[in-house]
Amino acid sequence: SVTVRFLTKRFIGEYNSNIDLLYKSCIKQEDYLTDIEILDTCSKKSNGTSPSAETQMNWADAFVIVYSICDTCSFERAKSLLDTIGKVRSNSYIPVLLLGNKTDLEHRRTVGVEEGHQVALEYNCQYYEVSAAENYVTINIAFQALLRDAKMNQQQKSMLKRRRTSLVNVSKKLGAMFSGKKDCAEFDKRRTSMDVNSPLKLT
Repeated sequence: SVTVRFLTKRFIGEYNSNIDLLYKSCIKQEDYLTDIEILDTCSKKSNGTSPSAETQMNWADAFVIVYSICDTCSFERAKSLLDTIGKVRSNSYIPVLLLGNKTDLEHRRTVGVEEGHQVALEYNCQYYEVSAAENYVTINIAFQALLRDAKMNQQQKSMLKRRRTSLVNVSKKLGAMFSGKKDCAEFDKRRTSMDVNSPLKLT
């Protein structure tokens, strides 16, 4: 329901959370548009055809982990997911957004704000508390922050890749230059030898 709220601004009360759903959309960020795909996954698989959790985690450029502030078990599952993401994507930084949903049900809260902050600090992720039912604005702010982080992360990776490619090219060019100098030296050596030891015959 959080994903649908972000993409459509509409709240769906009855939501089928037993299947994985892939959403595609074009999101406006400041003065440019960004094409995104959001795979809304469920904890209970309806059949065995769904991709494995590890495959999903390797596919993504960023993650949104949602739990209910009224459900301690969902908070524990969120921490478990964060732990798994950290292990699967341990080779590089990956943007993660931790969302505590249902702030409209404050009277039923069982997970404190400080608990959410502590987990966010532990796993180095962004943290917001939202209400999919009542507040689109906060959800939009949270997702936009994640998208900016993901875009910046991609740009940094792209720059690093280009830098590595440039270093390889420079290395190849230097190798060619040194090789060329060596060839020239060999040619000069042969030419000097020919001038001295091979007199010309005049006719």
